[in-house]
Amino acid sequence: MAAQDSPNQTSLPRRLIVGSLVAIAILALAVWFIAPGSVSTNDAQIDGHIHPLNARVSGTIVWVNPIVDDTHFVKAGTVLARLDSNDYEPTVDRLQGDVQSTEAQLSSAKLNVDISEATSVSRLSVAKAAVDEAQAEKDTAEAQSLAAAAAVTQSNAVFKRAEDDRKRYLALFESHEISQSEYDQRATEAATAEAQLRAAEANLSAARQHIASAAQRITERKSDVLAAQTAPQQIASARANVLRVNGDLRKTKASLKDAVLNLSYTEIVAPVDGVIGRKQIEVGQRISAGSLILTLTPPDEIWAIANFKETQLQRMKIGQTATIHIDSSGEDLSGTVESLGGATGAKYALLPPENATGNYVKVVQRVPVRVRISSGRQRTSLVPGMSIEVRVDTRL
Repeated sequence: MAAQDSPNQTSLPRRLIVGSLVAIAILALAVWFIAPGSVSTNDAQIDGHIHPLNARVSGTIVWVNPIVDDTHFVKAGTVLARLDSNDYEPTVDRLQGDVQSTEAQLSSAKLNVDISEATSVSRLSVAKAAVDEAQAEKDTAEAQSLAAAAAVTQSNAVFKRAEDDRKRYLALFESHEISQSEYDQRATEAATAEAQLRAAEANLSAARQHIASAAQRITERKSDVLAAQTAPQQIASARANVLRVNGDLRKTKASLKDAVLNLSYTEIVAPVDGVIGRKQIEVGQRISAGSLILTLTPPDEIWAIANFKETQLQRMKIGQTATIHIDSSGEDLSGTVESLGGATGAKYALLPPENATGNYVKVVQRVPVRVRISSGRQRTSLVPGMSIEVRVDTRL
């Protein structure tokens, strides 16, 4: 009979089989609980806000804060540099004067409206009364003219008789038939009559001029009546003038506000806390509006951007926890998936791929995933651009 196997020889293969099954089970559990439960990538970096600070007006730099230099930290509100304000102060002064002048014009225009409204009722009656007064003055002047004309006729007759008497007496005097005194008396009477004639003619001329002047005043007063009848239109015109001047005032104030803002922009102030980078200003430098002065990087406004393969996004969703490994320090930080990219990284490229050329090669694309770094941790040593590794737990 063949010899029987010993118990030790039969139990050894059984143990090997059991051990292999246990190892397979452990490996299966590891694959089940670990591999499908997380995804990771080393195509990731720290990202953050980088604020470019541009000049808002052109000018010459007259002062730069001594603390302004690359890698230096500044607080929000710190004056970084100043431009020469002499380029903008005269404009502000001129526009302030324009505003005051236009305000005075507006006050005058409003007062004119009040005056027009207050006098619109009485102006017509006053104008009509002035016409009647001018007509009465003309009638008086015409009566005076008639009286003056009669006086001229009478004075002319007296003068002719006196002049004829003087001429006869002159002949008698020359023939020595009368004395010198008798002739002188007739000559005096003739001269007096002539003076009275000239005075009567002057009165007639003045009366006629008075008639013409009265007629001119009647025409003027009638024009006043017509003007008084257009009082509603004048009031409307005065109100329109108020609107026009008010519009000019608003435009002037807007120009003044713009000039004051430009003057304030000559003082360049840090808008946020941040670390200075790319400083490009020096005293005496002439800069134009829009020129880049420097950049500010707030140390606390940071997050992680991880570029995962599209095949890794099957179970990824917003809110899942993540572990962020910092290459520079070896530190691990916790985080949360905040958002998934709206397109692959290739689509954001300057020249995105065009697959309709017939030479299509399928390449696994990467999608940017934004991870929020948990607050409460020391993050001052993190700066945008640092290399990191990100692992996301996809079991939640």
